Amino acid sequence: MKIEYLWNVTVLFLLLATFGCGDDEQQGTRPSDEASGGEEIAPGSGGATTSGGSSGYSGSSGQNADAALDAAAGTEAGIADSGREAGSAGSDAAGANADGGAQRDTATQPVTLPDGAISTPGQYSGLSEEIYNGYELSSEYVTVRDGTRLAMDLYRPKGASGQVVIDKLPVLFMHTPYNRRTFGTGLSGEVYPGAAARLINYGYVVAIADFRGVYASYGTNQGYNRGEWVDAASQDAYDLIEWLAQQPWSSGKVGMWGCSATGGSQMQAATTAPPSLKAIFPMSCEYDVLPFGVPGCMAPVTGPTSAPPTPSSSAMRDPFAQAVDDDPLGVQLREAVASHAFNIENAGYVPFRDSVAENIPEQWWIKSSPSTYLETINNSKIAVYAAANWDEAATKYGAFFTVNNITNPTKLIVGPAGHCAWFTVETQTGFDISVEERRFFDYWLKGIENNVMAEPKVYYYTYNEPAGREWRGATEWPLAEEKRTPYYLGEGSLGVNAPTDAAGNDEFRVVYIGTDVLAKGLSYETAALQEDIRITGHPVVDLWVSSTATDGDFIATLQDVAPNNIATSYNMHGRLRASMRKEEDPPYNNLGLPWHPCREADAQPLVPGEPTRLRFDMLPISIVFKAGHRIRLVLSFADTPTPVITPAPTVTIYRDATHQSSVTLPIIDS
Repeated sequence: MKIEYLWNVTVLFLLLATFGCGDDEQQGTRPSDEASGGEEIAPGSGGATTSGGSSGYSGSSGQNADAALDAAAGTEAGIADSGREAGSAGSDAAGANADGGAQRDTATQPVTLPDGAISTPGQYSGLSEEIYNGYELSSEYVTVRDGTRLAMDLYRPKGASGQVVIDKLPVLFMHTPYNRRTFGTGLSGEVYPGAAARLINYGYVVAIADFRGVYASYGTNQGYNRGEWVDAASQDAYDLIEWLAQQPWSSGKVGMWGCSATGGSQMQAATTAPPSLKAIFPMSCEYDVLPFGVPGCMAPVTGPTSAPPTPSSSAMRDPFAQAVDDDPLGVQLREAVASHAFNIENAGYVPFRDSVAENIPEQWWIKSSPSTYLETINNSKIAVYAAANWDEAATKYGAFFTVNNITNPTKLIVGPAGHCAWFTVETQTGFDISVEERRFFDYWLKGIENNVMAEPKVYYYTYNEPAGREWRGATEWPLAEEKRTPYYLGEGSLGVNAPTDAAGNDEFRVVYIGTDVLAKGLSYETAALQEDIRITGHPVVDLWVSSTATDGDFIATLQDVAPNNIATSYNMHGRLRASMRKEEDPPYNNLGLPWHPCREADAQPLVPGEPTRLRFDMLPISIVFKAGHRIRLVLSFADTPTPVITPAPTVTIYRDATHQSSVTLPIIDS
């Protein structure tokens, strides 16, 4: 079968403009094969069924898609990889202990590895070797419980003879709105972040399915890249996973992989507790979706609350859909495309946590938040390895709450690049996220004792650490050793001494145009540091403000200012609309941070000229501010969703003994 790479990478850059992406040690035990856990949701009559055939396409490993993802997320990364070969010659024998995973209780105590074996974050050898030789790509339709047919690609390993092996192997599944077949200029299995095709030679099958109502799948989609949460679509992942587990070439154990929207689809699958889903590796996706969809409760006045992804309609996506193998003339593909006519591309205007969406009759942020289904996820016992990168925006937020609320075995890894940019992390630091995927899935799907769950729970990168010390582990998040230290605002200054003056404030007329936060606001900075200061965690802003208007947006940005005045910020920012300042006890572990319910009834207008307290957290970070550098806090008062008021109001920031404005930094002693 000849693969036509029809995708225009320029269109792809636009496609991803919006993504629908406990405190104790929880590495615990693997769930038994027999127990489904949670609310067992049985497939419809007969379960998922299949139609289609197989092709003789042989794959090779790929390139990176970070350029597309980073362009979409507004980051600066995007380093291209050279091509990689899919596999080396190997044995036809399975040799992968494919039936071993998730069968016995395993304590978190480390085991002694065989002589010469290595298993540490990013390094893995001597326990799981390449035994296959590339793969064959085939595709078919799988029919889910309501009769809808979903298009699925299968990457099955080949032996030294060049034939597809019949060994029973675990399956790594991605449920995607972004075209199951291609991503950028390569195959999705090879170049989509996570690149599960790298694991095939080690004894895995990779499966990728188009969401209902997009590309080659039949049916109607509501919400595009968050469409898996609605109505019948909410059970699609369950049915596809159980179908994969029942195939003759499957060991019956399924894991999931992917980033952004396909990280979110893993979390959604976990909310249905498929019995055969043993482990997931969600990257850059949400736990409570509101802080991603409406950061700081700063909704626009009108229009879609989250801008629709581009291409934003089936008419733009469908030309790039790929037919399944037994549809050489595209008859079924045309039928599938025709069924997309009534898709709803975006939830529309959803300004508050409890808003019913304009286009979908659901309280959208509640309906599509994994946090809503925490009990079911916890009962499922599905293991979770959450991942994010520091230099991405609101998509990095969810991972930290996921691992602190899910009581299943969990791990967390945080890298130094942009949104889903793990190929960039590999290029810049040598850390290969697919090695972590293989260690994690080897343990949970194959039963290989490799100590991945006996290590510290958290592994993270710190900017500006000396070479060789950038990566480190921790047993919990937030770090036990953090010292939460307030830095108080002074007259252009930032320091650890609280203000004592009876009066002190700064005024600024709101600027709505431009992207330079320094030009759009007020700045406060420390003197040149006498020694390095490392912060790791969630800074919290505590401001006393007033305005000549009855509402306003307040945005805080931390910057690392070098002696040459070059300022760097790795998405170190937070925000809040003043009328949404009400705080409540959170419905989940919010890590002790301020939690704003952001319901419509919670709105509290400002009284013009009256000092009012605002508290909000900033996105987490780990960075060393080097000696000689300065720490700068910039406060600005408008961003894209901010309503424009004419004439522009004047805001006041108070910094006196009665109104002590500050930013609290999570300092870690070296």
